[in-house]
Amino acid sequence: MPDTNFPDEWLVHSLEGVLTPELLAELRGKAEPQATLWQTLVAQKISTDEQILTALSGRFRLKLADVHQIDPAAKERVPEQVARRYQILPIRATDSYLEVATANPFDLDAEKALAFATAREIRMLLLSPSKIAEKLDELYRPEKAVDKLLEGMESSAEFEHLQERQPADEIAASEAEASQRPVVRLVDLIISEGILARSSDIHIEPEEGGVAVRYRIDGVLRQVMKIPRQAGLPLISRIKIMSALDIADRLRPQDGRARVAVNGQPIDLRVSTLPAALGEKVVIRILDSRATVKSLESLGLNANETDGIKRLLENHEGIILVTGPTGSGKTTTLYSCINQIKSEGVNIVTVEDPVEYRMQGIVQVQVQEKAGLTFASALRSILRQDPNVVLVGEIRDRETAQIAVQASLTGHLVLSTLHTNDAANAVTRLVDIGVEAYKIAAALRGVLAQRLMRKLCPTCKEVWIEAPPDRLKRWIPKGTPLYRAAGCPDCAMTGYRGRFSIVEVLTVTSEMERRIASGETADHIAAAARRAGMKGLWESGLEHVLRGESTLDELT
Repeated sequence: MPDTNFPDEWLVHSLEGVLTPELLAELRGKAEPQATLWQTLVAQKISTDEQILTALSGRFRLKLADVHQIDPAAKERVPEQVARRYQILPIRATDSYLEVATANPFDLDAEKALAFATAREIRMLLLSPSKIAEKLDELYRPEKAVDKLLEGMESSAEFEHLQERQPADEIAASEAEASQRPVVRLVDLIISEGILARSSDIHIEPEEGGVAVRYRIDGVLRQVMKIPRQAGLPLISRIKIMSALDIADRLRPQDGRARVAVNGQPIDLRVSTLPAALGEKVVIRILDSRATVKSLESLGLNANETDGIKRLLENHEGIILVTGPTGSGKTTTLYSCINQIKSEGVNIVTVEDPVEYRMQGIVQVQVQEKAGLTFASALRSILRQDPNVVLVGEIRDRETAQIAVQASLTGHLVLSTLHTNDAANAVTRLVDIGVEAYKIAAALRGVLAQRLMRKLCPTCKEVWIEAPPDRLKRWIPKGTPLYRAAGCPDCAMTGYRGRFSIVEVLTVTSEMERRIASGETADHIAAAARRAGMKGLWESGLEHVLRGESTLDELT
C-alpha cells in the first residue's frame, strides 16, 4: 500500500463495507493531488454523496444538514476565512450553541477553532464537500454563486419562453439590461428549477444583503438562493417583459401572465408584483397544466369521506361547495369531482380564473375581466348552452352567487368554491354575500371543507418513541405507533414529500335544510351535521396520523 494517505483517511474505517484493500490501493493510485477520499469515490463513480452521507449518518448517529434552513445570523458568527479553511458551513446560531455542516465530523481542530471564535458549543451536522463549497459561495460570495448556477444551467432542463413582446422605446435601456444573456439565463434557471422541484409558487424578494429566491414546496417556503442586489432590477425587469407588464412602473402593483415550456411541456405562470421598501417583490404562481386530474381515491381521503363525496355527486341538480383557504387544494378536488361524473352523455362547462387543468371532454371558459367576461357574465352565457353540470371556479360576489344558486334551482348541478374555515360557515358566507337563506336551503346539497397535510417521506420516517402530549392521549389508542419526520436526500431533508387532503363532508339533511331556512347560526348547523355523522377536519387528520402517514406536528 502506498505511503501517502488521503486528507480524510478516517473515512477508510467508516466505509469498511464499501472499501476493500484492493479498491483502496487502486484509488490511492488514481487520486488527484490533494484530493480527498470522498471526492475520489464520487469522481470515480464508486459511490455518490447521498450514499456516503447515509452510511455515515447511520453508523455514527449524526444528523444530516438541511441547507434550506440556513439561518443568515449564523454566517455573522463565523468569519469567511475560518469557514473556508475548515470547510464548514454555518447553519444555525443560538446564544448557547452553533450548528455547522461538515464533511468531517471528527475534525477536532475545526471544532476547537470554532468554539474559540464563537464562544459557543459546536454541534456538527453532515453535508457533502461539494454542497458545502457551493453554499459557502452563496453565503459569502453571492456573485460567484450566480456564475456557478448559470454554468450548470444547461443540464437542468430545456426552457423556452412561448410569449414575447417588444417593449416601448422609452424603456429601451432597461429592456436591454433585462435581455442580456446572463439575466435571461438566470430567470430561466429560477423558473425551470422551481417547476422541476414541484413548487407551487416562486418568491423573489429584495433584502438588505441581496435578492432572496424562495420556492413554496408542499406548502412550505424554502430559500434556494440569494443573488447580488445589483442583479435584482434586471432580473425583475426580465420577468415583467415575459409577462407583458410595464417595466417602467415600479410604484404600483401589477398582475400578468406568461407561458413557458420546460422539456417541451407548456406551463402557464401568473405573475404578481408588489412595490416594497427595498424594491419590487415578485411572486410567480406555477399553473402546471401537465398535471393529470386525480381520481377521488388518489386524493388521500379516508374511505368514508370518498363515499360521502360520491353520494353527493349522484345529485343531478343543486349546488355543492368546496371551502378552505387559498392553497388548500380546492380546485384539485373540484376537478376530481368533475372526473367522477364526466361521461359522454353529460355536458360539463367550467368558468375559471385561471384554467388550471386541461381536461378532455368538457368545455372550459377563461375569465377575461378586461374584455368584460366576468364570472357572472360567463355564467349567464353558459346557462344558455344546455349544460348538465357547471363548475364555477370561485363565488366572489353577490351577482355570481345569485346566478349560481338560481342555476342550481333550475335543474343544473353547480360546483364551486368559497373561502371559509369550515363547512357550516359556507352557509353564513352565502348569506353575507346576499343570497336569501330559503334559497340556500333549497339549493345546497353539500359542502366539503378541506386542508392539505404534508405526507411523511416513506424513505426516512421514524417511529416516535416519546409519549404524545397529555391533551392528545385520549384520542390515541394505547400501543399505536406514531411517526416523526427525520430528513433525507429524497425529501430535501424536510422529512416530508407530497401532501394529501383532509376533509369534512357536510351532507344537507332535512333537519339542516330547516335550520338553514330559518337562519340559524353556523354552530347549530355544524352540530346538526355532526349528529348526522359528519367528522371534522381534526378527526380526519388524526386518522392519517394514526396510520403513520403524517405527524402530530402537522395535525396540531
